[in-house]
Amino acid sequence: MAVLLLLSLATPLQAASSGNPAGRYQAVTETEYSITLTLDSTGKARYEFVGWEADGSAPKQRKVLSGTWHHSGGLLSLQFPRGRFATYSIVPCLSYHEFGQPGCSAGLNLVHTNLADYYGLQRFGLWKSDSLSRNTNP
Repeated sequence: MAVLLLLSLATPLQAASSGNPAGRYQAVTETEYSITLTLDSTGKARYEFVGWEADGSAPKQRKVLSGTWHHSGGLLSLQFPRGRFATYSIVPCLSYHEFGQPGCSAGLNLVHTNLADYYGLQRFGLWKSDSLSRNTNP
């Protein structure tokens, strides 16, 4: 079953114009790995990392990191237990080039992190989910 990514026609600047980055963000480039970052309005942050085998030969692997977030200017800072962190630039129009599509929408671009490389943060942008929708194409 192929996954088709449909992009909304919402103006990317509308999503970023509020100045509040709270919401749900996701990486959309991988078919066997997902990253979701949820920033709630109370300052709590949650990464969810899920990996699976395409042929279903193994159960899904899931890792969750919970912490806090704040933003200042164009930067978003995430703090997690044991001194772990990630810093993103808030991008009003993050290019879809990463997954081979024209256009852009609001998202986050990693600036620096001390989280392990296996989380994949260094490889993927994160787009605000309300700017994206996924439909399955049989």
